[in-house]
Amino acid sequence: MPENAIDRALRRLYEGLVRVGYFDPEGASPYRSLSWSDVNTLEAQELAIQSAADALVLTKNDGTLPLDLAGKKFALIGHWANATTQMLGGYSGVPPFFHNPVAAAQQLGLSFTYATGPVNQSTSSTDTWTDRALAAAATADVILYFGGTDLSVEAEDRDRYSIALPGAQLALVGALSALGKPLVVVQLGSLTDDTPLLQNRNVSAIIWAGFPGQSGGTAVFNIISGKQAPAGRLPVTEYPAHYVNDVSLLDMTLRPSATNPGRTYMWYNSSVLPFGHGIHYTTFESSLREASTSRTYAIQTLKATCGPETKHPDLCSFVDIQARVTNKGAKTSDFVALAFLAGEYGPTPYPVKQLAGYRRLRGVRPGQTVEVSIAMTLGTLARTDESGNTVLYPGRYKILLDVPTSSETTFTLTGEPWVLDFFPQPKA
Repeated sequence: MPENAIDRALRRLYEGLVRVGYFDPEGASPYRSLSWSDVNTLEAQELAIQSAADALVLTKNDGTLPLDLAGKKFALIGHWANATTQMLGGYSGVPPFFHNPVAAAQQLGLSFTYATGPVNQSTSSTDTWTDRALAAAATADVILYFGGTDLSVEAEDRDRYSIALPGAQLALVGALSALGKPLVVVQLGSLTDDTPLLQNRNVSAIIWAGFPGQSGGTAVFNIISGKQAPAGRLPVTEYPAHYVNDVSLLDMTLRPSATNPGRTYMWYNSSVLPFGHGIHYTTFESSLREASTSRTYAIQTLKATCGPETKHPDLCSFVDIQARVTNKGAKTSDFVALAFLAGEYGPTPYPVKQLAGYRRLRGVRPGQTVEVSIAMTLGTLARTDESGNTVLYPGRYKILLDVPTSSETTFTLTGEPWVLDFFPQPKA
């Protein structure tokens, strides 16, 4: 890397620090005197709740959710139910408060009992939690289990060797499910293989919450009660637990091979739940608005339209994806439209598919049809060659809408490959 590139990066960094008063004495810059009253506003608090609720993913529901909270007694069980800093995840700032599930239940005035649970213990560990959890659940109408991993299980300097739900947690969920009461599992932390929970008929619903932040508990109850309908999609692939034994930890490649089943939704298609999975409280129908199977685009024409002097041709616009979404159910809900690209173009092996773009539609009412446009650039269509260059290849492209695919169409690019962005190469 040339020295002037490093100088430019450092100059930009320190210019930003100077602008915000990082080197000024206390009180000399308005940014050095910010207090909670400046940042802990009502708008910020509402945004924290909305951001958390928007991200929650409903992965299973037998019809138990949404749930009328009135007149019911709840059991809040699990080590996440009364969590504090664990809710933030890594690389987070200091929040003004922690509205975890217990705090949210108190704010709602719910009748509930609480019992903690295991974190990463195995079934051979000394059990100090099951009896208390069963006692808490005994008088409840609905059981809410808040489990999953946290930063004591995995972190920047703490790798884990299993992607299964810890054995003691799975055993506790099994004991609670045997009571035959409505059981909602709210999974926090990183995604694990939920196959046993998905297959357990007595687990009524599963919500993946990740690290939901300062208002995570409030957001969860907003979804459970139906105050907000779930519309989140899994941002990662849910792998089966045996996956960790199918590929070496030392193999960093993404593409499949004789010793690697492939990584991410682009190369691995045997997931427990796929990237983009998410259930709603209503039924949506989505389709691409118009067929484009006969459309052909010449790469040379795209190059001329983009302009010969364009510094970043990968950012030049391509045709937008046009789709139509209809709420066929009885519940107002958001909907996240996902568009993927697939096809045999560029070097082999070919990806299963690749995300081309997405749009969140807010508050789609029952019976309402919404038109959505998802922008694509030439970089969206491109793939990477073996030298790391971003290349637009000729070939037949498929556009796939939603997960699972609800609609698809095709178009063709003709001509010679075009390198949109050259990756810096080592000197000979």
